[in-house]
Amino acid sequence: MKLLFASDLTEPKSVTDQIQSLSVALNADLYVVHVHVPTSTTPLGVDPLSGFGEIAYALYDPSIENAVVEAERHDFDRFIRERFTMKVRPALHQGDPARVILDDAESMKVDMIILAKRRHSAIERMLLGSVSDTVAREALHPVILMPIIK
Repeated sequence: MKLLFASDLTEPKSVTDQIQSLSVALNADLYVVHVHVPTSTTPLGVDPLSGFGEIAYALYDPSIENAVVEAERHDFDRFIRERFTMKVRPALHQGDPARVILDDAESMKVDMIILAKRRHSAIERMLLGSVSDTVAREALHPVILMPIIK
């Protein structure tokens, strides 16, 4: 059996402990996936310093993006080291989180996807959407949503 746990690295230890226990109980391979959202390179129509319009340029610096990716890699490696005592198969990707999770689940031929589910306000759902809602709605595999209680 193969389980895919998609993490944003902010899940409490209690959640990762439960996922690890489930993996052991099912004698399953555990894939831990984290998706880094790349820096936006969308040109701005307004100069952020002066407030004047008609100045379209992108605020993008490759060295900053590389530093952010490296920091994300460091955080992910530490998360794996600190949270899991069993052997896991980690994967760090860039892109749209829901799409990457769904694609990984398909390409790895997993039996189940596990996500932590936060409670969002109606405004947060409208503005930000929800990765877990999208994955649960579009997945071709069973999905377990583990609630995160504050």
